[in-house]
Amino acid sequence: MLYLIGFMGVGKSTIGLELAKQCNLPFIDTDKEIEKREGKDIANIFKTKGENYFRNIESIIIRNIKQKSIIACGGGLPLSNNNIQYLQSQGNSIYLKASEKTLYRRLKKRINIRPLIFNKSDDELKEFIKKNLKIREVVYKKADHTINIDNLKKEHILREIHTLPISL
Repeated sequence: MLYLIGFMGVGKSTIGLELAKQCNLPFIDTDKEIEKREGKDIANIFKTKGENYFRNIESIIIRNIKQKSIIACGGGLPLSNNNIQYLQSQGNSIYLKASEKTLYRRLKKRINIRPLIFNKSDDELKEFIKKNLKIREVVYKKADHTINIDNLKKEHILREIHTLPISL
């Protein structure tokens, strides 16, 4: 298994899908799997059932993946239910790291479709990123490898991944 972790908007799904194609492996996006299972989009799940419910489903989904795959993990997945330890025990993990500035630029465009940042003002979004990145990065840094994606195009990130000492 190869797990891509990092903050929302960093490109885990985009990179994961392309990497899976290149490696001829299945691609799994944990958020999409949850939406399929629940029959609702992520925003609706957060709204109707809450974040704790969502995090518990994330943990179940990740533990039910048995086939060797490239997996894009939701941004909060590594933080709960000993998930980072589980990922470490099952395969390799790559932290796709981005600066606050890069995250702000990317998330600003998607502020009305991401439940944790829905309708935040510019200042609120900047504060959310700063606060949550500080908390999450402690866990993200436990990944086997880190790639700083600031100013990198998708192709360059993929090349970086292919140079890592991991078997796909």
